[in-house]
Amino acid sequence: MADRIRKLALRALELHNAGHHDLALDCANELAAANPRSALALNLAGTLHVHASGVPWKEMAAHGEEEAASASASASASASASNHYRAALVAAARIAPNCATTDIAHAEALAANHRFSDAQAELFRVFNPATIHADPVDHHVGRDEVGGHNPKARTRDALGKAGAVLLEVTAIIDNIIVPREAGELLGGDAPAPAADQVRARAKRLAERYPYSVRARLLRVHTELEGVPALDLAADRRRLLRRALAQTSEAAAHFGDSILIALFHAKVLFALDEFDGSERECRRALCIQKPTDPSSEDIPPAVSVPGADCDARVSSVRKQLRVLLKQIVVAAAVCWCSIKATQHPDRARSGRVDRVLSVRVDTLQGHYDRIDKSAANTISDALRFRKQQGSWSFLVCPNTRCDGKKFVNTQSLWQHMSSKHRDELWKKLQSVLGPDLYEDTPKHDHLLDGITLSQDSDQHDIFHLPRVQDIFESLLLSPSIGIQAEPLAEMRQRKSREGAKILEDIKEELRMLPEDSTEFEEFRFAIQNLWLEFLETSALDYREIILPLARSFQWVC
Repeated sequence: MADRIRKLALRALELHNAGHHDLALDCANELAAANPRSALALNLAGTLHVHASGVPWKEMAAHGEEEAASASASASASASASNHYRAALVAAARIAPNCATTDIAHAEALAANHRFSDAQAELFRVFNPATIHADPVDHHVGRDEVGGHNPKARTRDALGKAGAVLLEVTAIIDNIIVPREAGELLGGDAPAPAADQVRARAKRLAERYPYSVRARLLRVHTELEGVPALDLAADRRRLLRRALAQTSEAAAHFGDSILIALFHAKVLFALDEFDGSERECRRALCIQKPTDPSSEDIPPAVSVPGADCDARVSSVRKQLRVLLKQIVVAAAVCWCSIKATQHPDRARSGRVDRVLSVRVDTLQGHYDRIDKSAANTISDALRFRKQQGSWSFLVCPNTRCDGKKFVNTQSLWQHMSSKHRDELWKKLQSVLGPDLYEDTPKHDHLLDGITLSQDSDQHDIFHLPRVQDIFESLLLSPSIGIQAEPLAEMRQRKSREGAKILEDIKEELRMLPEDSTEFEEFRFAIQNLWLEFLETSALDYREIILPLARSFQWVC
């Protein structure tokens, strides 16, 4: 029976390929009607009806429903052609649910009928790891529909096409359907609907297209538009809480969306949840490959400036950094309010302003649970401070020497001279003379405020800088990257930067003139480069301890 159906299907396909489209379609319809349980017959009928309609599914999907119906009617002798092919493909998908090629055709039919969320769900089902895919050749005829030369290749080709169709469906939703709806809801040229109606329609849109970032953000946007109009603080917080629930869910679902992260952080900030807002800003700034905001912004093509993806991502990151500054300002205001309520004698003594201190074992325990490398860095810093009486050391410009710590310039120079020999080292030594071994500690008023002591029970305690100094430092920093740079990354960065400065020094040494006047100019330039090299190569454990301890105090 199956062989007979395949032979008749191939005959109908041959008629179609020979240009006898109406005759082929009649044969396919008869075959499908006679074999309603055959996915192969149904798929053929659906495919030939697609050809007969003359309107690609993407064009039908992109138009409004009335426009699509009109286009289909004008392009086909039968206005019901689209209904025929949809019915055939729906039935085929029901009979052969594990055939990826059948699922793709079904998804295209759903999208053409403006059932985009159903189309997306059908395509996501194709990629379910638990699915055991049927060979497409079992349910289709014709090389264009089937693909490769063996079951594995045919399935691989089908999955590749499914991914492409999924992207196309998503693009239609994000770039055509939702912007069209957003234009109506947010005003545009026509009068905007009433606020309650706007929120209700935005909610339905987000529920209809749960995989659309833009639809989710449109709903949040319409919710937040009502906040300024509310008189009571309780009403405003209730509305903000509702928006927070929506942005939290969206941020969890779309982890690569830097725009959703910005919305999420702003709502948290508006609710005075500064720790959560700061964490979301940090997370957003660490996204390696953010989604292009142009496919997500609300209002579309307006809220995020930039000529290309990089420029738009940079614009959002700038807003995140501004928000981090605002968090610092808000924290400073809260701190001043707290400080003003303290006893005057205690305030004058400085104890209020130096409240930030933490036991080392408590800090280690916190990071041991969430970041082992940070916990190890705290242990290393404590051990080094007790052994050397210092927080800082120099790193070798050769990255292969990772792990070595040099307590002063002389020990670093001896290491470089013996392990990384260069014919220019003697020349450098003769040019700089005693200045070669000069230690140039990098003075940082904020870091100098970090001290180590012990309490009465011999517990190690980190005392942090005065709170006022912390706020001033954060506000004056050009880029508020609050998250601590890992020790390994900091070492590697300093090694690379130091190696680059050494290359500049070598270049100056190669051009060193004999003339005494020019020699002094070159010597001065080399001396400055050497000092820059030493400052760059210096690593201070407190640069890592401060943000780790401050972050711990912030969230606890």
